[in-house]
Amino acid sequence: MAAYAAARPLAHAPGTFWSYSSGTSNIVASVIGHAVGGGRDGMLAFMRDVLFEPIGMRSAKPRFDTAGTFIGSSYCFATARDFARFGLLYLRDGVWDGRRLLPEGWVDHARTPTPASSGWYGAHWWLALDGSGRFSANGYEGQYIIADPRRDLILVRLGVSSIQQRGNVLRRLRDVAETFPTL
Repeated sequence: MAAYAAARPLAHAPGTFWSYSSGTSNIVASVIGHAVGGGRDGMLAFMRDVLFEPIGMRSAKPRFDTAGTFIGSSYCFATARDFARFGLLYLRDGVWDGRRLLPEGWVDHARTPTPASSGWYGAHWWLALDGSGRFSANGYEGQYIIADPRRDLILVRLGVSSIQQRGNVLRRLRDVAETFPTL
């Protein structure tokens, strides 16, 4: 999948146009896979040793394409509790139980708008435009991990929704978040 995406010609000069691309996420996953030893086994060991085990994600089941590349755009299955752990890692600036798992400054980078995205997308995180500071990981069919720093809150939704329903789902999740007090 990453090789297919990387072989496509650029439609726009970098930084001049933005459109979500799952292919880009797969290219990033391929680069990481090569950096950690390549192939399915190397990437799976890296994910387990560096991310899943340290934060207690026991249910995570990443999927790989036929080339052994993690399908970083779409395919990591886990329980709501484990996805909440992932969100909490980002809410805590990449630190878990006093141990830094993500590089210093990475979470701020992830919440910084990507050039030309009109402010609503960072480094693989969607950004709220309402001034709340909320950011979310959005799944293929309406799954969400929403981090709300003002409330120290993580919301996870694993349901399936059509594209037409997703605006309502996000509004309802925002309404749920707003029932919690700000800190």
